[in-house]
Amino acid sequence: MTLISTISDLLDDPQGVIGRTSRRELGWAGMSGYGLGIFSLFIFLRLFSAVPPGAYSYASLLLLGLGVNFCFAAGIHLFLEMTGAEGDALKLFFLFGLTELFMMLLIPLGFLARLDYLNPVADFFLCFAVIIAARVSIIRRLYSISRNKALLSAAMPYAAVFSGFFMLLVYAIVYLVWLVV
Repeated sequence: MTLISTISDLLDDPQGVIGRTSRRELGWAGMSGYGLGIFSLFIFLRLFSAVPPGAYSYASLLLLGLGVNFCFAAGIHLFLEMTGAEGDALKLFFLFGLTELFMMLLIPLGFLARLDYLNPVADFFLCFAVIIAARVSIIRRLYSISRNKALLSAAMPYAAVFSGFFMLLVYAIVYLVWLVV
C-alpha cells in the first residue's frame, strides 16, 4: 500500500483498515508519515531559525521524533494491555506516523506567522491539539475502548514527561538555593 491509498482507505473505513491491514503494509505508510511530518516540523523551525540548516539537523530531529513516538506508543500499549484492552503496539506506532502528517499544517501556518498574522507558538499548539485528537481516535479504534479511556491513555505519556521536568526543575531550584546559602 502506498501512503495515499492508506490514508484514503483510513478516511473511508478506519475500523476496517486497522483490522485488515498487515504490519508490513502499514509500516511503509507510517514511516513515510513520520518522515514527511518531521520534515514539515523541520521547515517550520527553520522559518524561525530555531534549528541549524542541513541534513544532520533533520536526521537528528527525525530520530528524536521516532524515539519519542516509539516510547509513547509502548507506554500507551502497556497501559492499555494492563487494563485488559487488546491491541497491537507496532500498528499503534505506525498509525502514530500517519497522525504526524498533520504536522504539514505547520508550513502554511508558519508562513502566516512570519508575516505577523499569527503567533508561531499558537500555531504549534493548534497542530499539537489536532495530532492528539487524531491519536485518541486511532487508539479508540485500534483497542476498541471508550473515548475517555483513549484520552487518558494518550495523555499519560505527556503527563509523565511533564512531571519529570517539574521534578527536575524543583530539584534544580533546591540545589541552587543550597548552593547559594
